[in-house]
Amino acid sequence: MKLSKYKILFISPFTEKTFQIEFSKTTLIASLSVVTILFLSSVSLLFFSSPIVKEYLRITAINNEIKQQKEIINNIDETIDEISLMKSYIDSIIGTNENHNLDEDKIRYIVTNNLPTHDPTNGLISREFNEEEKHFGLDIVNEESTPIFAVADGKVIFSDFSKDFGNFLIIDHQNGYISHYYHNQENFNLKGDFVKKGDVIAKMGNTGMSSGPHLHFEIWKDGKVINPTTFYKDFKLKSDKLGNDETVE
Repeated sequence: MKLSKYKILFISPFTEKTFQIEFSKTTLIASLSVVTILFLSSVSLLFFSSPIVKEYLRITAINNEIKQQKEIINNIDETIDEISLMKSYIDSIIGTNENHNLDEDKIRYIVTNNLPTHDPTNGLISREFNEEEKHFGLDIVNEESTPIFAVADGKVIFSDFSKDFGNFLIIDHQNGYISHYYHNQENFNLKGDFVKKGDVIAKMGNTGMSSGPHLHFEIWKDGKVINPTTFYKDFKLKSDKLGNDETVE
């Protein structure tokens, strides 16, 4: 006896329900044929697409490498721009001619002529430099409103008031030297102003934490404090008229 129909019975392990699928021999053969064709097609597709996949992966790797190279080039461009800015800044200070030879006069100016050698003011020293006591400058006493001078050419980077320093000025001489002027009665320059050596930049005062008219003056070089008497050996200590109890802080 030949079967003309086939049945598949499904029994659920969770419920008592069952269901079945009934199909003919023709349907079975057709289904198996379709499944076989799909399987063979998938295998064939994988086989023939393998080079395409490899090429895709290769192209992806190349694109990633190109992206990395672009980032490197962009970083190089930024570095070149920074170097160009630095060169322009150096050229503006030192100066170069068309053959890129340094202007010796300007080099000599930076190295020697712009040292902080102009007296910051007139007066007598009431308190000397003492790094151990964290007194990083000279206290120079005189009458209130005595002129205070820029010790060298430079740019004012601070012109302000504070509770401790009173009216104060700080000048960057753009060669590593920075000079500080504290307790001023009045500042004549604002932040960003350029001053010349010997310009009157302030008046001596008694502002901030001060017990009498004086200038507290400091010099720094490359971030390190310098004893101002290195440049101002002619300043004299306070006169005998000032008693020991009158030392200005």
